Amino acid sequence: MQRSVALLLLFVACKAPSTGDTDTDASTSSASSSGTSSSTSLEPTTTTVDPTTTTADTSTGAPDPTTSTTTTTASTTDDSTTNSGICVPLDCGGTIYACGDCIDNDGDGKIDGGDPECISPCDDKEDTFATGLPGDNMDPCKQDCFFDGNSGGGPTDCAWNLACDPKGPGGDKCPYNPDQNNCPDTQSDECIQDCQVPNGCDCFGCCTVEVDGVSYDIFLGDQDCSLADIASCSQCTPNDDCDDECHPEDCEVCFGQELPDGCDDPTCDVGTPCEVDDMGASNCPGGEFCNTGCCTPIVPG
Repeated sequence: MQRSVALLLLFVACKAPSTGDTDTDASTSSASSSGTSSSTSLEPTTTTVDPTTTTADTSTGAPDPTTSTTTTTASTTDDSTTNSGICVPLDCGGTIYACGDCIDNDGDGKIDGGDPECISPCDDKEDTFATGLPGDNMDPCKQDCFFDGNSGGGPTDCAWNLACDPKGPGGDKCPYNPDQNNCPDTQSDECIQDCQVPNGCDCFGCCTVEVDGVSYDIFLGDQDCSLADIASCSQCTPNDDCDDECHPEDCEVCFGQELPDGCDDPTCDVGTPCEVDDMGASNCPGGEFCNTGCCTPIVPG
């Protein structure tokens, strides 16, 4: 009996460390499980912070898919209109006129070079094709280069009389006269070279304008001629000797028109290709303006 009790006590004494080991293992397992749980609960918090940090970084220029898309869109829009994207006032001999002041003077949503009725920055009327400049092409009959900003001619300048035109663009003040003797068949080389004739116009301001698929040969000297009432504009006959016919099939920008569909850049015989948006922003360098798709020097009258 005493031997059995002794053996039992020995058994319990030997078993105690094993039980302690088991408790330690359980505690360790519990701690490990608790640690894993804590780590898991922190991860969502960290994940939540990361997007916030990314958004904040985006505002300082860090890459972000959303920002990248927006930037690309803005860049594409700028490239499809102008390089600068900002209208810059254009000086004409020390004066800023209506067609160079970066203001929508006629309220049609188009500014300066983006307005088809603006001939150049030296044009002081946005609501009609007439320039509105004092002394500019004011003689009812005699005409020189329409685009030089004055009515003063010279021996090498362009010369024409509106009475020569059977369509009578001179109106009642200068009706068609079949016996008119100042109707030269040719113009001087200086006239043809120096008169800045837009595509689709002749040097005396007779321009072909297409509206709703219909072509009109209009006289830009008509003080009331506008796109809104194109059919009422004074009609004219283009002068064959100094008429710069427009060829949109060759990617030329015609007077009062935009770059033809399917063309990436305008075709220019002289000057570099350019674009101008409705807001008057152009990619031409200083001292030049975008004239039917080509950068042209600003020449005051």
